[in-house]
Amino acid sequence: MNVIQKLFLPVMFALSLGSISTTAIAFEEGRKVMSPAGAIKAILGKIKEAEDAIDSGAEGEAVIPLLKQAILLGKEVNASDTVSRSVSKGRNHIKKARKEMKKENGQVAKQHLEQAAARFKKTLGML
Repeated sequence: MNVIQKLFLPVMFALSLGSISTTAIAFEEGRKVMSPAGAIKAILGKIKEAEDAIDSGAEGEAVIPLLKQAILLGKEVNASDTVSRSVSKGRNHIKKARKEMKKENGQVAKQHLEQAAARFKKTLGML
């Protein structure tokens, strides 16, 4: 009886762990999974859209959602520590641009976006 208990418990434990897929749990529904380079290219695309909107005279209400999307895309970049630090610095410039757009100060926001774009292009070269 003791031998059966020693075999039964580990087998049941292994079966219970194997029945749960951690990969299926790890991804939220509707979340896009992309490579770090793909995420950085998407961020650069959002920055370009925001710069074009500022150039066309759009108000903050039209530009802020684009900047928010770019910030959220920055969270998708999973790479080395150096790349993560560089992405963080780029995201900080986007946050500063968003803050300026809330004040309706488009030219200063555009300068921050240019700095962010330069940072992300440099980061793309690191990959």
